[in-house]
Amino acid sequence: MEDKKETSPDMLLQPWHEMDDYEWNETSLERLQTEIEEYTPLAELEGSPEKIPFVNVLLMGRISSGKSSFFNTVESVIKGRLSIRSRAGCATSSLTKSLDVYKVKGRRTFRHLRFRMIDCRGLEEDQSINSRDVEAILDGHVMDGYVFNQGTPINKDNSKFRKDPSIGDRVHCVLFVVDGSNPPEITMSQNVEKQVKELQELMNGRKIPQLILLTKLDTMVTVKEDLSKVFHSRSVLEMRDKVAMSFGLPSYTVLPMQNLANSRTVSTEIKMLTLYNIRQILRAADDYLENFEDEILADTYMGAQVKTH
Repeated sequence: MEDKKETSPDMLLQPWHEMDDYEWNETSLERLQTEIEEYTPLAELEGSPEKIPFVNVLLMGRISSGKSSFFNTVESVIKGRLSIRSRAGCATSSLTKSLDVYKVKGRRTFRHLRFRMIDCRGLEEDQSINSRDVEAILDGHVMDGYVFNQGTPINKDNSKFRKDPSIGDRVHCVLFVVDGSNPPEITMSQNVEKQVKELQELMNGRKIPQLILLTKLDTMVTVKEDLSKVFHSRSVLEMRDKVAMSFGLPSYTVLPMQNLANSRTVSTEIKMLTLYNIRQILRAADDYLENFEDEILADTYMGAQVKTH
């Protein structure tokens, strides 16, 4: 990292990440909102809207890391009002006991946007999520509302087991949610790190992109005072690099985020960062789908053949 001049101990004069040609203002906010509301999975591929109605984003992370709060923030930003649809809070065990699939309606289109967020039970120090459950989720076998059972993973006889999932049912991107208010060595204890590495092997074998959402950044003074300076913060930069290293992922896969927690209003800065991160997630999901273009086209062709006979 090259040395940059400082305006304060934590503030870099130049940002360590550029948001393309977006700026922290209402004009850029409007452009991002439009881009996300008009998003279609792999739009340039003929037949993809029918075969891939939604991209599926799996949220994973330690308990109280901010998974459910992230969905509530996303929905609040898109709807333009506070949303508490997903149960969020602090607890000693996971508040998410079932697999919950969420869709969001656009404020202007009044239709479901083309992505779904899948909230999975949190990773715990003393209890690990069953890897066979995660494997089934990644492959699209597990339906909304499945209740996790620590001792018994889902099987084909379960009413929530989808026997013949399509590519549209699979997970297209995994988002690891990490509490940025704690050092990585606390967030990623030895037991949790072992769980994560085992799950990453399943994801890597399926070519599923993985991103890291770094939450609770309001504990850092620079960000708390002005969220638009998040990419100027030395503290956030250092935390980004440490977290990326602990997950074995490139630093550019880390998305700084401030969820709605103590505020009852949605600021322009929170809206901007939330929508920008959603755009990055959707692009990662498209990257996954590009790896399976031939399968999508073949399935679309077969479906067309069936309709003509």
